[in-house]
Amino acid sequence: MKCLQRVGCAMSAVAVSSVLAMSSALAAEAFVGRWAVKPEVCGARGETPQTAALVATDNSLWWFDGYCSIGKMYKLKAVYVQAHCGPKGDVSVTLDAQGDRMKVTWNRAKTEEMRRCP
Repeated sequence: MKCLQRVGCAMSAVAVSSVLAMSSALAAEAFVGRWAVKPEVCGARGETPQTAALVATDNSLWWFDGYCSIGKMYKLKAVYVQAHCGPKGDVSVTLDAQGDRMKVTWNRAKTEEMRRCP
């Protein structure tokens, strides 16, 4: 009987480990969400980094420059992305998210300090 209990416990441990592994694999990247320089810009689609919200998903970025799909991506402290922006070509983007704040460098321009939108 003790043998069956041990087998049951081992199977339960494997099931819990599998669920935890799957949930961490599905966890969103820290940069995913809606970001803006000022809260009043959170719903805007302006034409500059100061007047447009940045909308980031696991596979795309939408900002003042338009829609871009994420091509190559690697992570160190920040996330470095090669974004494919249609006719505008490829753009290098750095996303350095720390909690509710993120520093964004778009196409080697001035780094913008953003906050997560509510």
